[in-house]
Amino acid sequence: PFSQFVKVENEFRHYLQLGGERQLASRIIAGAGFAYGNSNEMPFIKQFFNGGTNSIRAFRARSIGPGSFDGSTTTNTFLADQSGDLKLEFSTEYRAKIYDIVKGALFVDAGNIWLLKDNPDKPGAQFSKDFFKELAVGVGAGLRFDFSFLVLRTDLAFPIRKPYLQEGDRWVLDQISFGNGSWRKENLVFNLAIGYPF
Repeated sequence: PFSQFVKVENEFRHYLQLGGERQLASRIIAGAGFAYGNSNEMPFIKQFFNGGTNSIRAFRARSIGPGSFDGSTTTNTFLADQSGDLKLEFSTEYRAKIYDIVKGALFVDAGNIWLLKDNPDKPGAQFSKDFFKELAVGVGAGLRFDFSFLVLRTDLAFPIRKPYLQEGDRWVLDQISFGNGSWRKENLVFNLAIGYPF
């Protein structure tokens, strides 16, 4: 039997020129998918994901959500692979020229994915009216090397809000410790990519 589903995803971008070579770039992504007929869920490759170089950069690719579910406790594989039926993501980035081809950026990313139906294997994954309490938030800084024919991008980010922690403990600003090796290993995420994230 073939898969039957409906999927909608929209992306809204805004670029505010601040004079010179300074810019504030923002993006909102909202998406929803619904399986019907002979399908209980959308095909895996059509589901939504969060995290990674062009998403929430403070988290590794496909490691966020769904909802407050912590996928790291149930998987023993190297790569996380969390997917969902709903997606909400927001990013804003301040960009400025540093020197010649070198440009810098400071950014904030937020978002998550959710399931439409309850899954007993993934507690906390279903979308609810309290979805905003389950948003992941990350901040960071990066360098962009603009060679005109391509842009090489490096970003270093870390989470300031982890949705999989107990409610009330999700903001982790008080735990930031750049001098602590174990904190750096667990929280600092380096992204290397081609082109701007949006």
